[in-house]
Amino acid sequence: MDLHYRAWQQALEDEFFGPAQAGRLTLFYVDDNVERGLRERYRIGVRLAECVGSFLNPGTDRPYAPVENYRWRRRKEDKGAIPAFLPLLAASVLAATKMVNDGHHPANAYHVRFSELLTGREDLLGSDEFEAVSQMWQVLADWQHRQGTTRGICTIPAATDLPRNQSRIGFPLSQALLNGGDRQALPEIFAKLRSHNSHAWPLDGEMLLATLEQWGWDSRFSAGFRRAKKVPDLRPHIARLLGNLAVSWDSSEAKAARGSGRTELLVKFEAGRLSWLARVPGAEARYTSLSGGVVLERLGDTSYYSVDGLGVPDARSLACWLDAGLGETVLNRAPTPVLALGRDDVLGTWVSVRTFVPGEEYIVLAAPEAQPDVRRLLDRAASPGRTREGGRLPWVPERWALHTRVVFDCAVTLRQALGEIQGTVGLLRPAQESELRLVGGLRLAPLLERQLYLAGGEPSVVVPDGASEALLIDGRERPELRAARARGGPVPLTGLGLHADVHTVSLGTRAVRFTTAEGLQVPAAVDHRCGFEVSGFKASAYPTVCGSGPALSGADCAGHRAAAVPEVVLSRRGAEALLFAASDGRLWRIASPEPPAWLAERLPHASAPYLFEAELHSVGGWLLERRAGRWRGRAAGPGTPDPASSPNAGAWAEAVLAARNCTTDPRWAAYVRAAEEMAQ
Repeated sequence: MDLHYRAWQQALEDEFFGPAQAGRLTLFYVDDNVERGLRERYRIGVRLAECVGSFLNPGTDRPYAPVENYRWRRRKEDKGAIPAFLPLLAASVLAATKMVNDGHHPANAYHVRFSELLTGREDLLGSDEFEAVSQMWQVLADWQHRQGTTRGICTIPAATDLPRNQSRIGFPLSQALLNGGDRQALPEIFAKLRSHNSHAWPLDGEMLLATLEQWGWDSRFSAGFRRAKKVPDLRPHIARLLGNLAVSWDSSEAKAARGSGRTELLVKFEAGRLSWLARVPGAEARYTSLSGGVVLERLGDTSYYSVDGLGVPDARSLACWLDAGLGETVLNRAPTPVLALGRDDVLGTWVSVRTFVPGEEYIVLAAPEAQPDVRRLLDRAASPGRTREGGRLPWVPERWALHTRVVFDCAVTLRQALGEIQGTVGLLRPAQESELRLVGGLRLAPLLERQLYLAGGEPSVVVPDGASEALLIDGRERPELRAARARGGPVPLTGLGLHADVHTVSLGTRAVRFTTAEGLQVPAAVDHRCGFEVSGFKASAYPTVCGSGPALSGADCAGHRAAAVPEVVLSRRGAEALLFAASDGRLWRIASPEPPAWLAERLPHASAPYLFEAELHSVGGWLLERRAGRWRGRAAGPGTPDPASSPNAGAWAEAVLAARNCTTDPRWAAYVRAAEEMAQ
């Protein structure tokens, strides 16, 4: 069943969290019709419930342990992959769609439906064990928030947003409120409402829901939707979903059907001017040309690109849909009347953000129609010290309001205020936290050790939402941290008088560790060095105390590169295929090396390293890696391709053409052209 589970995981990833979902709200809705359609489309031979049920240990203390173990095995293969428990979560939503009063059980008997779906019995999967599933939902939400908008906009509620009587099952219920037919009815309704309320669009979720009921439009929706909106605990979630869908709707039926593009246009503020910015993860090209005369130029060695050809962000361009794209790179930006700018750690400038983070400083700009909501939010939740610029600044869009030095110290108050306001501003809700982790602090050597900090510059700890356990520092509760924790943001560990040592922060069964030191040891300068002397292209066989001439010292060759030293490239384990296409037409299949026998003997439970080295001896080309059915290319001194003289040119050309879309680097285009010529 492992193969079937993997197939369901891949199908759900592609359907709900694939690149095509970028910028769109993700509703992880699965009912019988959706399940049947996925099974047919992806040619999966086993029903979802049967597949997941065979993966569980019902009737035990930890029935979901096999799914958790499978997730960790997959995570070792690819740490950035989506958590591998999507089939179980999809089954939990499927159970939520079956909650009806059948004469034997009331409509709210969720766990009966869930247990019956996966085990065939009503009593094998109870509410006590469901805590593990609710934690999986929070981990999925945390993963999606960390992707920005490249894998869709998260609609999974925070643990603090759920009513007490739904603290566990509220996660799957939130995804079962609007089915596919309900969402298809919304664009036409939004268009009519906007024509009547153009001065106050988008309406907040509660107003939208009340309007649907007043005009009788709720009759167009499913029976499940009509039942759910009558339940007091579910109505706020439906209202929030409607409000968020209205905000993300772009007024265009064509774009609504096509969906948003792959990469969102951002706004940058620097040196007294606004400009467009794009973040294209994984891109390597220095320049990229898109449709409409738009040109992207990479900023240093970052994943950010400046955008030329779209003018400057102003009241007109911020209020309309912008779209530019070619091939794999598609940039767009949906209109929004609120622009929040935060400090970006990579660029060191102000860049537009999707969510507020408590404790960070922001610049907030608001269009006329959004200014009442922004004022309500700032009056309710912002800390003292903010300013509203009254004068007309040349870079501020016409008629837009500007608020500077905006800080939200209390995450609890911020979430409550955004929940009440909803609408456009409501989408800036802080990302929910599901893991105990460290942020900030003064790192001494971040490139060598991420968890080494200067004593007195300790990090802050982020506490998962809804966690009630005591926060312990080195096994002891610190009362002075209670006020900071109550505010809901990161809890600072500075000022506790921690000595230079290894420290443990724990919360129940979860723990993180970090080390503090007074400084780094600086090695003393030496007059001599030990290495392998180099003469011509040959290094000596034995190390000696070297003089001032060229020598190999470790991985360094002072003043000379010996021809015998190979080029080393790092590769990740777990790829479906890993090839090297050399410039001279040769093709190699690179295999992941097995750990040496002595390591397996001495450390039998040690996992293989995440990366392994591949040596290239006097040859350049491209490293081609395929993951999840998609090829990615990495340059390794590619040079000019000349495959004609190689006896393996046919296989080389076939591999290059199969990976023709692996990168936008113009040097790769020469390889594709050479392969096309060989194939003719």
